Parts: sequence; structure tokens; C-alpha cells
Amino acid sequence: MALFRAKKDPEPTPAPQPDPTPVKGPRKKDGPTPTRRQAEAARLERLNPQLNKKEARRRNAEENRRRREEYMEARDGTPERKLMRDMVDARWSLGEFLLPAMMLFLALSFLQQTWGGATFVSLGLMYGYIILVLLDLFLLWRRYKKVAAERFPKLDLKGKGVMMFGFNRSIQIRRMRMPRPVVERGGKF
Repeated sequence: MALFRAKKDPEPTPAPQPDPTPVKGPRKKDGPTPTRRQAEAARLERLNPQLNKKEARRRNAEENRRRREEYMEARDGTPERKLMRDMVDARWSLGEFLLPAMMLFLALSFLQQTWGGATFVSLGLMYGYIILVLLDLFLLWRRYKKVAAERFPKLDLKGKGVMMFGFNRSIQIRRMRMPRPVVERGGKF
């Protein structure tokens, strides 16, 4: 009987083999328990990560772009607007060159000191070009109504804003149109 001394065990017990399945309960600590302030700061960092200015600007731009594309798809996704968009993109338009032409007319109007009639000529050319653009837009709308009547016989175009959508798109420079042109110039729409 080993009441006050170590018990001698004649046979050694084998060491237990580690279980290959991971333990789902608490694990051994790697370091000291974080203070409440540190835990709250870590949680807030996960919720609202602190980014540098460049990264924050990039994320903000991506979010804005995604939101804008979703909004434009919902707004411009109707069949009549898709038809108008493809119809405008498939043709050359005088309106595409309106902005560069206006800049040229503005530059001509500055020549008043060297050439006295430059302002008068510039103003006449500008109004003439605007009238040609409006005539081009009228012909575009007339052609669109015919095509839309064939493709969508029950469609009522009043109050849908399709005409102004087409006019705005046709006076934009092709590269700057949003959404991007899908149809090539001269292509089928």
C-alpha cells in the first residue's frame, strides 16, 4: 500500500493517439485575451474597414458605377428604348458633331477683331447647323415610329420619353454614349 509514497506502475500506459478530426469546441489560446476595447475595435474594423484614400476612392467609384449601371438598365431596358438606342447607334448623325461644331463656331466668333464679319458668319453657320440637326432628328423620329409600329403594334409612344431619349443620344459623341453602343454603324438593329 503506497499511502505516502509514489505508486510504482510496472507496465507503462501507451500514449493516446491524437484524433484526426478537428475539435469544434474551444481551442488552446494563442495569446492573452483581448481587452473589451480591443475586441470592439476589431469588430468595428471587420464591419467598416479602415481604407487608405486611394482604396476608399476606388471602392466608392466601383459602387457608384454598379449603382449607375443598375439604374440605367432598369430605365433603358424597355424594348422601345433598346430599339431607339440601336437605331441611333446604327447610323451617322449630324448631332454627333454638334459639340465640336459649336466649339469651332465659338472660336470663329473670337476673330471679330481681326475680321469684322467673323461673328456674323459664325452665328449664321451655327444657326444653320442647328436647323440641320433638328431636321435630322425629325427624320430619325419619323423613321423610328414606322419601325416601332411594325415591331410593337400595340405600343403607345406617348409619355414614355423615347423621343427625348433618342434625341439626347443622337447629339452625344458616340464614344461618350452610355450605355455603350452595341450596334456597329450601318449594322442591323
